[in-house]
Amino acid sequence: MPIAYRIDREKNLIYETWTGDVRAADLAAFWKQSLADPDVMKIRRTVVDLRACVVDFRGPDLDNLIRTIVLPALEGRKWTTAVVVSQPAQFGVSRQYQVFAERYSRDSIFASVADAEKWIDSPDSNRC
Repeated sequence: MPIAYRIDREKNLIYETWTGDVRAADLAAFWKQSLADPDVMKIRRTVVDLRACVVDFRGPDLDNLIRTIVLPALEGRKWTTAVVVSQPAQFGVSRQYQVFAERYSRDSIFASVADAEKWIDSPDSNRC
């Protein structure tokens, strides 16, 4: 699977890494798996590293996956995500996610994992 996650229990943080070509079906499978993990659902704070991937889906696909997978799984709970990018296309899809996810999440986009971690641990990242 081109998307993997690990939980840092000490930091109470989920780290996602996307690699290679990531299609809508990959994201759907990943979200179904990760959102079924009770530890993920308890933490709901994620640093997502997109720097090693090519996003191969469009905004409407992303919106559909959020509506059909994420929102039902969250059942009204909130989330916080710091996204790390290195290319304009990654920034574009991250910005789309940020807009679609406003329904449940507070998000920001960064060029480094260190900056993403600083933000997610700051008061500025308070859940929406």
